[in-house]
Amino acid sequence: MPDETGLAMTVDELNELIISQFPDYAACRVAEVSATRLLLEADGEKLRTRPGGTISGPEQAGLTDLGAFLLINARIGRTLMALTSSMQVNFLSRPRPGLLRTEVRLAKLGSRLCVVLAELRDEPGGLVATATLTYSVPPPHQR
Repeated sequence: MPDETGLAMTVDELNELIISQFPDYAACRVAEVSATRLLLEADGEKLRTRPGGTISGPEQAGLTDLGAFLLINARIGRTLMALTSSMQVNFLSRPRPGLLRTEVRLAKLGSRLCVVLAELRDEPGGLVATATLTYSVPPPHQR
């Protein structure tokens, strides 16, 4: 159940969720969370790269997806059955290995669908990708 801040999970609980359920994302940690926003940081030195040293597109998409999943869990409580039903990613520039920050914002929290907007930035703060994600969430009685 969400507390007075509108959150059902803390930063520490979200980071434990990454460790226990997403071992491939060990380079990631939640830095901040509020009722409508989450900031995910990733050590880009530990992510897959393409020839030429750029962070791969699938890794970039995965960071936006993970951030959206974590924000939804922070709001409605731990539910591993929140599933991506739609994702559109726009790759804007070439991120190099280094600190990557993914900011996700809740656009709509419905009873069955959630829409999340994401921005991925490189270490200097340049916008490298944006994404819009829609998640299907189980009804409250099935969480």
